[in-house]
Amino acid sequence: MSTKASSSSTGTKYGYFLGCVMPAKMPWAEKATFLVSKHLGLDFDYMKESVCCVRPGVWKAINPDWWLTLTSQNLATAEKQNIVIVDSCNGCYISHWECLQELKEEPEKLEMVNRNLEKSGLKVTLSTDVKHFLQVLYEDVGIEKIKANVVKPLNIRIMRHIGCHARKHDERFPIYFDEIMRATGATIVDTPYDKTCCGLLLYFADPKTSIFERIGVKMRTAKELDIDAYALICSGCYDQFERAVKVYKDERGIALETPIVHFSELLALSFGYKPEDFGMMYCRPIPPTKLVQKLKEGK
Repeated sequence: MSTKASSSSTGTKYGYFLGCVMPAKMPWAEKATFLVSKHLGLDFDYMKESVCCVRPGVWKAINPDWWLTLTSQNLATAEKQNIVIVDSCNGCYISHWECLQELKEEPEKLEMVNRNLEKSGLKVTLSTDVKHFLQVLYEDVGIEKIKANVVKPLNIRIMRHIGCHARKHDERFPIYFDEIMRATGATIVDTPYDKTCCGLLLYFADPKTSIFERIGVKMRTAKELDIDAYALICSGCYDQFERAVKVYKDERGIALETPIVHFSELLALSFGYKPEDFGMMYCRPIPPTKLVQKLKEGK
C-alpha cells in the first residue's frame, strides 16, 4: 500500500449514502471508496440513520409528494448530523439532488414536507448540500492531488459506463469520470455505446429488450475490443450488469468474461492498495482474475 496519503482535508464533513445495492452486492466497492477517501484526507464516514433514497424514476411517478417527503427525511437527517450527503449511485444522487432543488424552488412543497416530517421530529431548513462522489474528488480534492497519489499506474484498457443519471443535470460528471480514470493510467476505449442506457428501469417493463438490446450490446462489444474491464460508478447500473451476466448464461448459454469493476477499485489500485485490501476477488459474477494477474505482471 502507498504511504503517500494526504494529511489535509477540505474542511467539509461528508456523509456517504450507501444506498441499497452496494452493501448487498458490492462490498469491494464500499471498502475501496472508503480507502480512497481516507487516503485523500477527506472527513468521510457513513451517513447515519438514513432511509431509502426512494428512486424518482419509479416512485416520483407514482406519488410525487410521497417521494418528496421520504427523500426529504435524508436531507433533514443530514442537517442534524451537519454533513454533506455524498452519493456514488447515480439513482441515489438524482433523488437527493432533485428533492433538494424542488424544496429550494417551491416553498409550498417545503412547507408540505415539513408538516409531514414534524411527526418524526425532523425539519428541512435547506442548510445541507448533496454531492456526487465524482464532484467530491474532482472539485473538492482536485485532479492534481489525485494524480500525485497515483503510485502504481494501471496499464489496462477499460470500457466506461457512466450511467444516464450522472449526465442528466450536469455534463461535467462524465468529464470528471474520464479525467480521474485517465489519472490512474488506464486507457479508456471509446465505443458507440458509451452513452447507451444500461436498461435498469426498462427491465421492469421489457426485460428482454433491457438485457439484450441495451446492456447486452455494451457487454458484447467489450470482448470484440479486447477490454480488460468495464468501469462504472453507479450501483444501480452495476445491478443491471450483474443481472445481464446471469441472463446471458441462463437463457443463451453465453458466458460473459469481462469483469465489472467500480471506479473506486481502480483508484485504490493506482494508489498502491492491493486487491485483497478491499476484497476484490469475492462476491462477483465475473472474478477479475485475468485483470489482477495483468496488473501484477505490469503488462
